[in-house]
Amino acid sequence: ELPHGSPAQDYAGHYRVFTGDGEPATLRDIVDAMGSVDAVLVGEIHTDPVGHWVQAELFERALELAGAGRESGAIRKVALSLEMFERDVQGILDEYLQDLITESQFKSSARPWEHYDEDYRPMVEAAKAAGVPVLAANPPRRYVNRVTRLGPASLGELSPRALSTLPPLPYPPPTDAYRAEWTALMTNMVMEPQCPVPDASPPHDRPDREDPEMPHAAPAEGPPAGMPSHGGSFMENGLQAQTLWDAGMAHTITTFLDMNPGGLVLHMVGGFHVKNFTGIPEKVQFYRPGTRSLVVHMDLAEDIDAFDPAEHGGRGDFVILTDQALDLNIERNCPQGG
Repeated sequence: ELPHGSPAQDYAGHYRVFTGDGEPATLRDIVDAMGSVDAVLVGEIHTDPVGHWVQAELFERALELAGAGRESGAIRKVALSLEMFERDVQGILDEYLQDLITESQFKSSARPWEHYDEDYRPMVEAAKAAGVPVLAANPPRRYVNRVTRLGPASLGELSPRALSTLPPLPYPPPTDAYRAEWTALMTNMVMEPQCPVPDASPPHDRPDREDPEMPHAAPAEGPPAGMPSHGGSFMENGLQAQTLWDAGMAHTITTFLDMNPGGLVLHMVGGFHVKNFTGIPEKVQFYRPGTRSLVVHMDLAEDIDAFDPAEHGGRGDFVILTDQALDLNIERNCPQGG
């Protein structure tokens, strides 16, 4: 049996596609909908191998739809945009796509996420083979962490070179709806243990874990001495840091679209950044009003045929339920697998 995450693994029977209101749908329906939008925002659960397989399928089908790689030229300019690379490594990513450096040099220099080979490499290699760009979409973590520690005004002290990797300042603030979602998420993260007992320590005590719902922009290095980890200005700064991630990714997407009229961007990102059409979808509209976005939200489910309107309804234009039994969260993030 092939291991989880193997590129050759076929997860076709481990997901179901629905419209946002719960009507059965297919990947073909999502691909067909791509024809009338500018950006497809796919919200993943980072530890879900089924979701990564679905993402690769969607990207491959988008390449076919747009005619990428044809000698006669593409019908539409397509780009793969990834949360998993930071904007300051775009040049390294470009060098790899152009065969100027080896893959080992690329991976040692571009700071890809852990489990890159299993989770994201198939999409990057498909883009490379088709000759389409891959966008390193995320602001550098070191600057986002600065907002977590010191607040957004602290970005003004950065050099022009550093600021070139960020969206224009001041970036747009979080909306009221997004603030409410963030507060609810952070509260749930404190209340609910993320690993089986006896390891039930709160998530901020395990800064490097990949929680399936937790936005990775949350306080990555813990609060300054004497400041509570879930309250006061540190809680607000965490929200501002999360909003900087969203703004940076949205700015990357809209910049490509501005430079490539008629283009199509497929952006792969953690689900919190796009679900309920808040976060990145809001910031895309801020930077490029009228941009047509398609939100695809993925959720783990014990029963992939059971769409719960209260839990899943309205999360995106399409909602994909994936097999919770195959999720790698405990295996990857809990000591000794729980």
